[in-house]
Amino acid sequence: MRRAGWLLAGLLLAGCHRVERADPASEGNGTTTPAPSAQGDGRTLRIFMWSDYIDPQVVKDFEKSEGVRVVIDTFESNENMLAKLQGGGASYDLATPSNYVVQTMVRAKLLQPMDKAKLSNFGNVAAGFLNPDFDPGNTYTVPYQFAATGLAYNSGRYVPPEESWRLIFGPEDRVRFALLDDPREVIGAALKYLGHSVNSTDVGELRAARDLLRRTVRKRGFESFSGGPETRNKLLAGQIDLGQIYVGDLLQGAAEDGRLKVFLPREGTTISTDTLALLRGSPNPALARRFVNYVLEPEVSAAISNYTYYGNPNRAAQPLLDPFLRAQKAFNPSAEDFSSGRVEFIEELPRGAAPRLYDRIWTELKSR
Repeated sequence: MRRAGWLLAGLLLAGCHRVERADPASEGNGTTTPAPSAQGDGRTLRIFMWSDYIDPQVVKDFEKSEGVRVVIDTFESNENMLAKLQGGGASYDLATPSNYVVQTMVRAKLLQPMDKAKLSNFGNVAAGFLNPDFDPGNTYTVPYQFAATGLAYNSGRYVPPEESWRLIFGPEDRVRFALLDDPREVIGAALKYLGHSVNSTDVGELRAARDLLRRTVRKRGFESFSGGPETRNKLLAGQIDLGQIYVGDLLQGAAEDGRLKVFLPREGTTISTDTLALLRGSPNPALARRFVNYVLEPEVSAAISNYTYYGNPNRAAQPLLDPFLRAQKAFNPSAEDFSSGRVEFIEELPRGAAPRLYDRIWTELKSR
């Protein structure tokens, strides 16, 4: 989840396998305009994805085995991706939308069916990612990477007495903490602590979450709303004791500094999935499906997660993951976590009053 903006503000690192920049006017806006090339030639695959979100060697191996060229352009937010695709500025084959915008893309007629029958490796997808609410039957998407949200700490300075949101949301004011700079994550955490769905549209439940968050940000221990890299740095510097964070962001730092730890609170937490989606205007849909099938190979899927440090939705890839990642409970929530609702996907809110209520709560919190 390389997030910026409304849904997951993740760590956005520079670089990808190949980015062609043909239009200088597009520089600096998070997207690029592809250079002209043969369309529908069966030999050029164009992918629009989050920055630094695939192992370059994985791409090189696919190019060599298929005798094709892969061109990757990058975006920095789902909103940026949608604007580019809806504007018709480029002819891509695949994109990596987050789960909460998939139905928006379906309604906008930006996607075509993935046709799972043509994906011999689809059976490798873990049960928790099959038939998701955002894409019933996995009609349009295949899960690519995912991120759960947890609470992180620096074990050299602080060891939490329990794995609970209570450390932040309870009546005590004993710890210094940071919350994510993201409305759905923060409001969702409060809802989970209160025993509700992270996607609640119930006015009473949302008011209770609002009141809880009002009290929370008034605590002496509340330090800031922060992104993942900033939270990591604050933990290492001893500025905070706890930080709400995307697990992948924390593990990138924990690989270098073993004092950084993360857990999924017992009351439950959020999760978001990035997907591979076949675009309606794909010039080379057959080649795109071959790439998706290739990514579903256990060795390839594992190589991607070992590069990104983000969660892996491929059950056959699990034994091939880096031992450091496999040792992290928060890296891969269990099937029971999913079935019990302890780990809950962030979903697109229905149009109407709910998004406005979330926005009012967030505006109030940020203007405290």
